[in-house]
Amino acid sequence: MAPDRNAKALKEQWLLKVSMVTVLGIALVSIGFGLWYGSAAITFDGFYNLADASMTFVALLVARLIVRGEDDRFQYGYWHLEPLLGMVSGAILAMTCVYAFVDGVRGLLAGGDVIDFGPGSLFAGMVGVLSIGMYFFMRHSAADINSEFLRIDARGWLMGGVLSFALCVSFLLGALLANSPLAYLAPYVDPAVLTVAALCLTPFPFVTLWKAVSDILQIAPADLNERVRKAAKEVADKHGFIEYTWHVARVGRQQFIEIGLVAPSGALTKSFEELDQIREEISDAMGGKEPGCWLTVDFTADRRWI
Repeated sequence: MAPDRNAKALKEQWLLKVSMVTVLGIALVSIGFGLWYGSAAITFDGFYNLADASMTFVALLVARLIVRGEDDRFQYGYWHLEPLLGMVSGAILAMTCVYAFVDGVRGLLAGGDVIDFGPGSLFAGMVGVLSIGMYFFMRHSAADINSEFLRIDARGWLMGGVLSFALCVSFLLGALLANSPLAYLAPYVDPAVLTVAALCLTPFPFVTLWKAVSDILQIAPADLNERVRKAAKEVADKHGFIEYTWHVARVGRQQFIEIGLVAPSGALTKSFEELDQIREEISDAMGGKEPGCWLTVDFTADRRWI
């Protein structure tokens, strides 16, 4: 493994450890505070973060496997585990949101809960600030080393931060209601917040789920497909090939690219060195020999082989 790639892998693992420890601490404190405080919404926030922490732990294990590279059993490496993790993570967080929605509706039908909104708003606000700070940090880190694991983790922090700020604002509203002629509505604030927050957060894990399923089904990404088509056409026109084909797939960060070039039968002869140079041109057009890019270029005079 190249030193630069190894450094990025180690940085990714370190960032995942930092995120896991932080979110686990927030989750345990939130669950404890929510149970003591009597707030189903804050307790849900804690369990949501706990589910996120467990997925971060699994992501760390998968990241270590990817660094190992290929072996006799997985000869393309462990890249395929990345979208599988995204699918599991999205499914678990989606189910958590569905459960929270059902629990919120149950609370509304039961007449709500009477709580002191002041401490709850302060706690939720502090958690929200920390979560959004971690979101920006992880998003920047994900872009810096091109890590899908960190992007998924950043989305988890964003969702947690939005939920915490929603709780903060809603608890402030509940405090105002408790001291107004509409005080009879105050008990419904906590379950209402839980219901609305669950509804608002549900689309986020489905985005992660859809992207993961797209990779697992090997749906060709439009941007990668266009880059490969353009590179194949330019090389074919430049070197006199009469036809070209291309196939692409992306599984996590692993890109699989296959290009076929058809020469006029018996009319085009090139040395192995020249063919390797053509491969080099295609590789350069695709951004160079990037880690996680499996490039195959076939040359033939019989189009049946492509």
